[in-house]
Amino acid sequence: MSIFTSEMKQVFYKSTATNSHLYVWKVQATASQLLKAVRLSDNELQNFTDLKTEKRKVEFLACRIALKNLFTEELILDHFTSGKPFIKEVKHLSISHSHNYIAIAFGETEIGLDIEKPQEKMLRLISRVLSEQENKTFLKNPSIELACKLWGAKESVLKYIGDKNLNYRDDIKLQGNYACYLGQEFNIYHEDVEEMILTYVEKMI
Repeated sequence: MSIFTSEMKQVFYKSTATNSHLYVWKVQATASQLLKAVRLSDNELQNFTDLKTEKRKVEFLACRIALKNLFTEELILDHFTSGKPFIKEVKHLSISHSHNYIAIAFGETEIGLDIEKPQEKMLRLISRVLSEQENKTFLKNPSIELACKLWGAKESVLKYIGDKNLNYRDDIKLQGNYACYLGQEFNIYHEDVEEMILTYVEKMI
């Protein structure tokens, strides 16, 4: 199902091998414009009002516009204490936002995703999330794009696990297109979406 509105442009869709659905939208509106395009419950409206920044308000509304268009206007997006999002309409849900892009994945099996814009600063920050061995491998052939993909892979595993106390360096191990977390193994996938890199992980069967 494609969603094209004056406020949000769908720029990517993919169905994975496990029948999960991945969407990316480019947000082309302010919070005040988005607010006119969605019907919020009283509780949602209060949560929206409590947000302090324009960026957070745009993300809040854009996610709900996307999900309410995909499912139903009565849909309520909520979060576990871990911060992991959920809706009653599907078993598993993962959300990521960066700059003016919103990425959403959902399906019958768990999935974790992250969307990032390759930036120079990632070259300085990537060592914070890589293990010593991973960083040595990265430094053999460093690039902004690779740093973005590695960062996205670690974030995607975090989104899959849903544990805010997870340690990027020690708990998540990366090797090529695979990741491991406490004995759980994942396939890592990357997609170029306009100026962004979309990364997602699914558990190996």
